This record gives sequence, C-alpha cells and structure tokens, in this order.
Amino acid sequence: MKKSILIAIVFVLIGGAVLGRRWWVKSTAEVTALAAGPAPAAVIPDSTVLELTGRVSAGGTEPVLAKTTGRVRTIFFAEGDFVRQGAVLAKLNNFTFVLAPHSGFLVSRHLTAGQYLNRTTAIGTISTRPYLLVPVVVPATEAASIRPGDSVRVWAAARPTRVVTGVASPAAADDPAGTNLEIRLTSRAPLRIGEQAKVQLHRQGLAAPVADAAPAAHR
Repeated sequence: MKKSILIAIVFVLIGGAVLGRRWWVKSTAEVTALAAGPAPAAVIPDSTVLELTGRVSAGGTEPVLAKTTGRVRTIFFAEGDFVRQGAVLAKLNNFTFVLAPHSGFLVSRHLTAGQYLNRTTAIGTISTRPYLLVPVVVPATEAASIRPGDSVRVWAAARPTRVVTGVASPAAADDPAGTNLEIRLTSRAPLRIGEQAKVQLHRQGLAAPVADAAPAAHR
C-alpha cells in the first residue's frame, strides 16, 4: 500500500515538472516574439498648426524717475509687476512718494531701502505698452500660411496646461530667416516677462483644432 502511494506521488511530481517546463518555454517564447515585433507607429504631428518659440516681453522700456528727493523707506513693487498710472512705487522718509508715470510693466528695479534719491534718479524701467508680447520668427517657407490678425494660442513652456489667447501682428522689420511677428497677449496672466513661451498658429486654409483643446504637443 505504501509502495503504491509513493509511486503515485512520484508520477504527480514528474507530471507537474513537465507541465511547468512547457508553460515556462511558452512564456519565454511569447516575450521574445513581442520584443522582436514591429515598433509602435510614430505619432503624426498635427499639420494644421505651426508651433514657434519666443520669449515674453513688454515691448520698449523707459526709465522711471523719482521726481522727488529723500531716502527710501518702503518699496511697493517687484520686477515684472503690472501697475496703473499713479500707483505708489516707493515711500520716502519725508513722506513723499514715487509714482508710476503711466500704466505698464515694471521690467527692472534699481533701488533699495535706505537709498537716497534725487529728482533725476532712475528707480527702474517701465514698459511703453500696457500689454505683454511674444516676438516670434515665422520661417520663410511658412510665411504664406500665416495671416496677421489671426488669433493664436500661447502658453509658458514650463506650464503647458495654462493656455491664453494672443493676436498676431507684423513687427517693424523682417528677419533674414523669415517674417517677424509680435503676438499680443489678451491676458497678463499666467505669463511673466523673460520666460520662454510656445506659440501655436493655424496654417491658412487648413482646419483649425478645437480652441479649448490642450496644445497638441503636450496632451
């Protein structure tokens, strides 16, 4: 009796080993076949749009003069801030104030607390326009497919999920490599002066993607 049970156990072990080997060989063969198969199809870019890169600016700048005298007590602005005409930029110890000459972006700051100012001291620079721009160069081969006045989509390269609208307009002079465009942004946020931005323009005569969709390159 014990001998027959022992024989049965041996047969069970042998059968399990055979089945296990067949499963292992099959699994290994499937993995090898998958690895040797064709590569996934390449993603085809959207041919209806042209994506360019530019750097956010605010057009030209001019100095902000103190137009008063005294020692700086408190500073109320940082580089990149947007201010309205007449906004207080700094308070002096003699209770006089430095005011914004007009609405615009404060591109740079040249004063510190405790600094003495006279009327001609430049405390920083302010943009000559009250809106942000993204200058881009359209390649010569694409110039015919872009129309000034077109609505475009813009986002910060570092934050691709925040998309704003801009309007394309021709710049003062063309670049040897193509056509210069200035993208005027309709919103001041979330872009900041000096950061890299992506601009997506629709090629003329081709279907445009849905306006609310995320940029094709960042889906």
